[in-house]
Amino acid sequence: MINRALITAMVVCAAVASQAVTIATHDDPALSGATPLFTTTASSVTGSWTGTGLTLDIPLTSMSFNNVKMDMQTVTRTGGTIGAGVVNFYTSDINNPIFQVTFNSGAIFEPFGTGASYITGNNVNFGGSAVAGYTFSNAQFSFSFANPQSSQNGNSYTASFTSSADAVPEPATMVVLGAGLAAAAARRKRK
Repeated sequence: MINRALITAMVVCAAVASQAVTIATHDDPALSGATPLFTTTASSVTGSWTGTGLTLDIPLTSMSFNNVKMDMQTVTRTGGTIGAGVVNFYTSDINNPIFQVTFNSGAIFEPFGTGASYITGNNVNFGGSAVAGYTFSNAQFSFSFANPQSSQNGNSYTASFTSSADAVPEPATMVVLGAGLAAAAARRKRK
């Protein structure tokens, strides 16, 4: 009977966990355009935040991190298309990100005036210690630009961030969740 409960629990967990959910998000940490997160030129896009005030929320795991740093090394740009890149969110060590976004290519749209300005990615993957134990499909992200500043060299923006995906716990995590549900079912049946 426990085996049936374990299998049922695993199927329920898989069905619930495979729905699209918000993975990570942050509000714009900048007070004005004087402290941008992104700089764009005709041939490149660069992003970073080393100040305070960036709170990265990970709704998937109910975690929140204060004063997070962000880094996106220079990616190439041709018109509205950007090349492959990596975005790291970290607290103290860029080589140990709490959340990481990788993408093979993407799009940038930056109309001054009306309309939304943003960066999105294609073939997106998520990683990092805050989402360890999950695999993702249909991953998406977007940086929404605000506070545009124009100069001879290009443009700069502050930005907020959101990401979503279908998130499934890895098999080991599913077994632990299923075993816990099966144990609870067995205890309930004995009463």
